[in-house]
Amino acid sequence: MKGFERNESTDLAVAIAELLDSKKAENIALFDISKISSVANYMVMATVSNTTQSKAISDFVEESLNKVGIRVLRRDGAMEWICLDYNEVIVHIFTPEVREFYHLEKIWGENKNAYTLEEVRKFVEKEEQDKKKEDVKPSKTAKKESKSSKKAEKESKPAKKAKKETK
Repeated sequence: MKGFERNESTDLAVAIAELLDSKKAENIALFDISKISSVANYMVMATVSNTTQSKAISDFVEESLNKVGIRVLRRDGAMEWICLDYNEVIVHIFTPEVREFYHLEKIWGENKNAYTLEEVRKFVEKEEQDKKKEDVKPSKTAKKESKSSKKAEKESKPAKKAKKETK
């Protein structure tokens, strides 16, 4: 994904998106706004069915992050649109009508760094697979070291044998 880089802000945005998804929020989108905003690095948006779900999900996100020491700086909005500010990541939870009316994607999505949760999951999965391959695959220097140590081992066996014979 062009422009998507892993860092603490990204990991927090992805974790929040996963929390939203676990509670059945829909149309989850992540926006990398780091290059166009000094307010935050990411914006996460999600749609919920109704105001009851909006409150429940926003409470769940806040409580879940509190458990790992991440505190919301500010919580704002009515039940139709709740905003959670985590400094580097701002979370918007909308009812369908409010999301459609304000259409923030049009404003923030023009920077072309908008990602669905599915796109982010694929990227993270691929990145983790690549990292595992790197961890498993020995480097060229490791291969050279292995060959030279085997060579030294072979050379040392005759030397040891010669020492024994001279004694």
